[in-house]
Amino acid sequence: MTPVERFLLAHLLYEYGGRLYFTTQRESPEETLAGFLAEDFVSVEDRRYLKVKKAFAEALKKLKENWMIELRSFEVALTIVGRMEAEKLTREQYEKLREKFGRT
Repeated sequence: MTPVERFLLAHLLYEYGGRLYFTTQRESPEETLAGFLAEDFVSVEDRRYLKVKKAFAEALKKLKENWMIELRSFEVALTIVGRMEAEKLTREQYEKLREKFGRT
């Protein structure tokens, strides 16, 4: 599991309680959700936004393939295995990583 994948699992757990509802327009659910989650860290106008969105989309696809998340066109939810993996990163560790990520 990559650091981005583990971070996204922890982000979904600690910020959204393990479940998030969203709507898709023209993009795939992974791309839409990746953009939404990227906005938690960088503004759409920030030059890093597209890079973060792409990394998140790739991580979400892999998490879905590995049954860590259930992803539909309107909802993402951690699976039991995904929740166990997310909890390997404590809330304190997650908060430190989130703060560090926000500064870069």
